[in-house]
Amino acid sequence: MATITLDERPPTLRVLRGGSRPDAGSSAITAAALEATLKARAPALHASTPLVRKLAVRVSRRLGLDAHDEQRVDLCAQLRDIGMISLPDSVIFNTGPLSPADWALLNCHPERGAELLSSLPSMAWAADLVRAHHERWDGDGYPDGLEGEAIPLASRVVSVCDAFVAIATDRPHRRGAGAEGALELIMQERGGQFDPGVVDCLVAALTGKDDARPRAPRGESKPRVASAPAGAKVGPERAGELRTAIEELDVLPVSGPAYDRALAAASYSDPLGRGQLVNAIESDVGLTVAVLRLAQGSGRTAVAGVASAVERLGPEQIRAAIAGLPRLSFPWQTSFEALLHRCGVHAQAVARSADRLSQMLRPFDRDDVVAAALVHDVGKLLLARIWPDFAAATPVRHTPEELVARERRELGYDHATLGGLLMERWGLPTRLMRAVSAHHTSHRTTETATLVRLADMVVRHAHGDAVDRQGMLRIAGECELSANSLRELVFDLPHSGGSARRRAERSPLSTRESAILRLLAEGMRSVEIARDLHLTESTVRSHLHNTYAKLEVPDRAQAVLKATEMGWL
Repeated sequence: MATITLDERPPTLRVLRGGSRPDAGSSAITAAALEATLKARAPALHASTPLVRKLAVRVSRRLGLDAHDEQRVDLCAQLRDIGMISLPDSVIFNTGPLSPADWALLNCHPERGAELLSSLPSMAWAADLVRAHHERWDGDGYPDGLEGEAIPLASRVVSVCDAFVAIATDRPHRRGAGAEGALELIMQERGGQFDPGVVDCLVAALTGKDDARPRAPRGESKPRVASAPAGAKVGPERAGELRTAIEELDVLPVSGPAYDRALAAASYSDPLGRGQLVNAIESDVGLTVAVLRLAQGSGRTAVAGVASAVERLGPEQIRAAIAGLPRLSFPWQTSFEALLHRCGVHAQAVARSADRLSQMLRPFDRDDVVAAALVHDVGKLLLARIWPDFAAATPVRHTPEELVARERRELGYDHATLGGLLMERWGLPTRLMRAVSAHHTSHRTTETATLVRLADMVVRHAHGDAVDRQGMLRIAGECELSANSLRELVFDLPHSGGSARRRAERSPLSTRESAILRLLAEGMRSVEIARDLHLTESTVRSHLHNTYAKLEVPDRAQAVLKATEMGWL
């Protein structure tokens, strides 16, 4: 995640409007029942609720709200779309363009939600908050056209968080813009659609930055590379060795099997071939770096994920770019080649771990996090060039923190810092450079760096290497990952057969169609699926008919096979 600086500090705290303080117990029970009703009625609409709630709580804490007001924000996020349960199926389950009449119905959901909550004694206090969650700071929202601070603060918080999740994540009719793109769009509406102070707190919550320095215009600032630790002394001779090593490491060799698979996959223009191309590129650090570098010069925005790079470049450009890359010999002829192989194997495991973490914590940034995990240790290759003994050393008895301290003690800098230097040299995005250079930093920097650090620790722990276990639990807590979820990830990682298939194209299926097909893949019959999803059997059959048509297959077996191969299940 790229750091976005703030234009001003959050405004002085305002008192939340919308009634007296709620009774925590009865409100929570009623809200949980209402949320369960929405989830049963419209699972696709409910899918974003957990993430919106999590972001809303984090923004509330940035605003400095007390526990009672934080609860107001959380319940507003939880019940913001409860009015949807009264809308017809033609609106709720529509994945195509809506008619003007459908839009009119959809825009009534804040009012209908408020009416429902007003009828429940324990939830009446939340009616005004839900009613106002589509109002705009500039007064052009609905249903009442409230403006500025006339909008309850809880509603303003939920409005920003809801919009961010909607823009960042995939929808049935489009791919998500990712966290970076979503933040840019949210920032463009700062002071228009959204409360400026709430936007600033969302940015701070996502980037971890609270400074108020203005942003430099695009293209005018040079990416900053993490510097050597304070007090480190790098002599002229060592500095010269470093410059030479960086120049020599301009292109990374690639493994023969990965190279062959990538060339073969680039020969096919169909979606399945593009998915195989993403897999092949991500199976090798050298291929990953080469394709990401090529993608930077082919568009107006930076690309930090392999799937996005493949989508931007296309098979022909990728095939031409990788055709001339140097290839590793086998068996390895030098200690450097052996180190490159070890780093690649470790990177694959960390990428699998990071991908699992992203699914649980940051679904809108999976591609960026996986790419950062794949290249997080490239600085070790540079370190081996200037410290010959490093390539042969495998001190698994020491924790990553102890190894980094050793590197700083011996050289004055560590492999993470050197990895950042390489990212800048190769012209890769600033957010990728920061994630690599900070993935061993003890204090919280970017969320991507924190996830890569946690994924690295999980892999080392799963493989029996030394790690700071208390530190791993602490970082998991900072990421809001429970100890049980962390334990399951540590246990499952060594038994996983490889990276999950990477998606190169958006699934044509709606959320409901995907859910039905997933249950079908688990062996359930139509009548069982209907009962599980609270649908009629005829509705399930209708969704399956649409699924077969969209996937261009004749039956359920072929539909499951194609969706699995494409990485859509």
